[in-house]
Amino acid sequence: MLRALALSAALVALSAPNTRADDTLAPETVAAVKRASVYVRVEGDGWSGSGSGFVVAADKDRVLVVTNHHVAVKRPPGARAKPPEVSVVFGSGTAAEREYPATVVAADEERDLAVLRVTGVKDPPKPIAYTDLPKPVETMGVFSFGFPLGQALSVRKGFPAVTVGKASVSSLREGDDGELAIIQIDGNLNPGNSGGPVVDAKGRLVGVAVARARDGQGIGFIIPGAEVDRLMVGRIGRVRVISGKRADGKPSARVEAEVIDPAGELRSATAYYVIVPPKGRVPDAAALDKHPDARALELKVDRGVAAGELTIERAEGAVVVQVVGTRGAGTDRVATRARAFALAPGARPEDLAGPAPAGWKGYSPPGKAFVVWLPEQPARQGEDRRDVPLAGETVRANGVFGKADDGLLYRAEVMDLAPDLARLGARLYPAFRATLRDETKGRITESVEAQSGTLSGAEYRLESGSEVTRVRVYVQGPRIYTVRVTGTADQVAGVGAEMILMSFRRPGEVQAQAPGGPSKVIAVGKEPYILGSIEHDPKFKTVGPVGALVVGVEARFGKFGSTDIVRAVRPIYRVNGKEEFGKQFGTDLTGSVTLRAKDGYAVGGISGKAGWWCNGFSLTFMKVKGDGTLDPKDRYESEWVGFNGKGDVTQVMSDGAPAVGIVGKIVGTETTALGLLFKGQESFDPNNKK
Repeated sequence: MLRALALSAALVALSAPNTRADDTLAPETVAAVKRASVYVRVEGDGWSGSGSGFVVAADKDRVLVVTNHHVAVKRPPGARAKPPEVSVVFGSGTAAEREYPATVVAADEERDLAVLRVTGVKDPPKPIAYTDLPKPVETMGVFSFGFPLGQALSVRKGFPAVTVGKASVSSLREGDDGELAIIQIDGNLNPGNSGGPVVDAKGRLVGVAVARARDGQGIGFIIPGAEVDRLMVGRIGRVRVISGKRADGKPSARVEAEVIDPAGELRSATAYYVIVPPKGRVPDAAALDKHPDARALELKVDRGVAAGELTIERAEGAVVVQVVGTRGAGTDRVATRARAFALAPGARPEDLAGPAPAGWKGYSPPGKAFVVWLPEQPARQGEDRRDVPLAGETVRANGVFGKADDGLLYRAEVMDLAPDLARLGARLYPAFRATLRDETKGRITESVEAQSGTLSGAEYRLESGSEVTRVRVYVQGPRIYTVRVTGTADQVAGVGAEMILMSFRRPGEVQAQAPGGPSKVIAVGKEPYILGSIEHDPKFKTVGPVGALVVGVEARFGKFGSTDIVRAVRPIYRVNGKEEFGKQFGTDLTGSVTLRAKDGYAVGGISGKAGWWCNGFSLTFMKVKGDGTLDPKDRYESEWVGFNGKGDVTQVMSDGAPAVGIVGKIVGTETTALGLLFKGQESFDPNNKK
C-alpha cells in the first residue's frame, strides 16, 4: 500500500492548523511523549542521515525503539556496501541529552518499520504503549513528535530538540486484505520526522510518521499503530523451500522462514509439512499440524531465519508447508498460511538452464522478449494482443494464453510502456494490482517477492469464489513482464502451475542462484562486454594516454523506481607513476563513489548485476608485472557499489590483459551501461549498430 502513494522517502513534522480547538495535549502528556521520542542518527561510509523514533519497551537490560525502515536500514543510492552505524539520542536538544549505539533487531521493509535495541541506558524514559490503541476516525486530531529538518534546527551545541506538530486525520486507506494500511493526515510536512510517534489527544499511539505526498500541499501519511503491535509481538514472515541434493546425490529440500521478533517473544518454530505425489490432492487444511499425514520439523532459529532440512525420497510432486511459531509457554501460537512448493525436476533454478523436460516445450513470442515452458499438448493455446488498463493509461500486451489438459488456465505476456509510465518504476506495482483485481473480480490474499534471473518483482495470489489466480509481475525499465495461472486451489498449487511460473524468464537467463560466486564468467574477447542490454542505446568508449592503465572508476548511481542505475562514470588512469581522471560520461558526478586500486595494482576485471541497465558492480584489481601485463593469481576485489540484491552476477575477467579504457552506453546526459576496454580491444567501434 505504501508503494501506491508516490511518496517521498523523507518525512516529517506536521504543522496544520485545521484541528479542533479542544484537541490539545495536557502538559504532562506532552512531556511524557517528548521524553519517549528519540533522535536517530545514521552514519555510513561517506554519507549520513537522521530521523525520529520512539521508545516502546524498556527494562534494566535494554531499550527498544521503533523507527522507519528507510531511516535505520536503507542506504542512499550509490552508498558503499559497508553497513552504517546507527545511534539513538535520548533527551535530544536538552542539557541531559545522551547518545548510545543501536542495533537493528527487526526490519520490515514492506511496512517501512524497524526496531532498534539500545543497551546500557540509565533511567530510560517510559515507553509509549503499542497495545490498547485508539481507533482512528476522520477529523480526529493527532500530534506528531520528531525532529523536522534534523540537525538544521539545532540552536545549540549538540542535537536538535523535539518538535511537536498538529494535524487531523483526513482519510483511512485500506490495503488489499481489507485491513487499515495507511492513515492520511492534513498537515505540512518537513524532512526529518520519519519514524516519529503520532498520538491522539490522550497521548495514545495512533501511528508512525512515514512519508509526505510528493508535490502534495499539506498531505502526509502515517503507518497505523496496529502494525507496530504486529511487529513487536513476533511473527513468522516469508517462507520458501529450496530444492537441492545431498552429498550422496539424493534429493533434498530446505525450508527457510523469516523470523521477525524484536522483543524475543518467539520460543520455537516448527514446520509442518505434507508430501503430495504427482497429481495428488493438495490438502486444504488451515492448520497442517492437525492433518493426519503431516510431519513436523523443528527449525533452528539463527539471525532472523528459521531453517531445517525436509526429508524427501524423490524430487517429484509437491510439499505443502506451514510454519508455526510459539510464544511464552507454547500456548500462544502464530502461524503462516499453508503453501505448496513444487519438488519436480525442472522446478529448481539450476534446472531451468537446459531444455524443457518431457511433456513441456519452450515458448517465445515474436521479438523473443521472454521464454516460458508450457504444456506440450495443451487443451488449447494461442497468441494474442490485448489492451490492458494501467494507471489511467492503456497499454498493449503481447503474449500467449492457454489451457492445460487438467483445466489450468495460463497466460504469459510482455507490455511495452510509454515513457511517462516507464518513469513510474516500482510505483506501477500497486497500479498493476488494481488492474488484477478488476480483471479477476477477486481480492489479493498473498503478496511475496519473486525473482527470475535479472527480473525482480512480486507474486500475488487472488481469490474469487472457488477460483484462484497466481500472478508474477516484473516491472523492468520500459517493460512489464507477467505470467499467471488460474484454476482451483489444488491446480494453482500443483507442479504444472509451479513449472509455468518458475520457468518464465528473459532469453538466456536462468533463475537467481545462491550467493557464493558469479552466475556467468566471460573471458575477454575481441570486443568489450557491456553490462546493460538496451540494444539501441548509443555506445561510448574512451582510451587513456599511451602507456596508461585503468586503476579505478568513479561512478554515480541514480534511481529508476527502486532500481539503482549507473548514471555517470569516468575512469582513473595511472601513467608514468601519476594518477589522472579520464573523460567523463554523464553530466553529474555529485554523490559519486570511487573504486581505486592500491599502488602496484590495476584493473583486470569487473563483476556486475545488470538487466536493461548496469545496476551495480565491483572491480577486480591485479598486480602489475614488469612487462605491463597483469598477474591474475595476485588479485583482490573492490567493494561492491550500487544494487547488490537478488540476481545473477556476470564476471568479465582478464587473463592478464590490463584495462586501458572504459566503454558503455549513454542516453542524453546520463549513462545506462558500463564495461571495461582491455588492451587489444582499442579498435572497438562504438558507432557499430550491431
